[in-house]
Amino acid sequence: MRRDLLASSLKAVRDGKQTPPTEPEPKARRPAGILDVQRGLDQLSAGAPRSIDTAQIADSAIRDRFDITDGIEDLVTSIRASGQRLPVLLRRVQGAALPYEVVYGRRRIEACRQLGIEVQAYISEMDDREALISQGLENAARLQRSFIEQAVYADRLLNHGLTRDEVTGILAVDKTMISRMLGVVSTVPAAVIAAIGPAHDSGRRPWQALRDSVIARPDLAPPALLALIDPALPSNDRLLAVLKGLKAPSPEVTEPAPAERMVKRVLTPGLQVEREAKRLTLRLSGKEFAGFSEFVDARLDDLLAEFRASSEPK
Repeated sequence: MRRDLLASSLKAVRDGKQTPPTEPEPKARRPAGILDVQRGLDQLSAGAPRSIDTAQIADSAIRDRFDITDGIEDLVTSIRASGQRLPVLLRRVQGAALPYEVVYGRRRIEACRQLGIEVQAYISEMDDREALISQGLENAARLQRSFIEQAVYADRLLNHGLTRDEVTGILAVDKTMISRMLGVVSTVPAAVIAAIGPAHDSGRRPWQALRDSVIARPDLAPPALLALIDPALPSNDRLLAVLKGLKAPSPEVTEPAPAERMVKRVLTPGLQVEREAKRLTLRLSGKEFAGFSEFVDARLDDLLAEFRASSEPK
């Protein structure tokens, strides 16, 4: 009997959870709770799917990719010619407007909807957390998300109550990569990310460069960044165009004058002076200088008068 494709894809993820030591960035180990959900999916996939009317299915709580219609024509053609080979996963929702909610398989459901046919689906009882973990595990095994889609998805999982360890386990990335992803999502405005799109051919580095550019240009509000995006361009070209636009000098922004060099000198161990054009700092350490700041403060009036007298033209 032919092995079920869902079970096969999930087994590939399970078998790959430990990365060979030669790999430079080891994949994260999956917490026990995630492995429990994974085993449940394996058992579920061993059963028979059911035919469900797509009109009875509500969308999932969070989106796992930017645009489910991207490339869906090929999926529609495939299902029309060969049928739906890989079932989706739904969960029952008590008291909701529709009896089912999609856990994963949104594009397959949309393709069946366009064809006017019922969708083949596994049905499960799941709470919100189990549904999110199941969605992430299956999509990690099948989908080729772009860096920014992965980053936005990680942020959404965290905002829906999953821990960072759970997210690293679901996405099969390490903590360093999660930090890089979240650094981009927390800095680059969401409207700018949405306007650029998934940029499938762009990896992590261009997005990190955009993050650094946004930090370096606090004068640019989201509308100014959006003005750099040409929606007629492909998604990857939009990202590159924004980076190029941020590097170009703006005629409306004058370059700040070079900062005055700070002069530091140690008067005696425990007493250091830091002097700039408009700032003077005394740094004290040690018990012997207790009360020295008050001592200096009490003489500032006399020092100011002496300075003014020395500055008067003679």
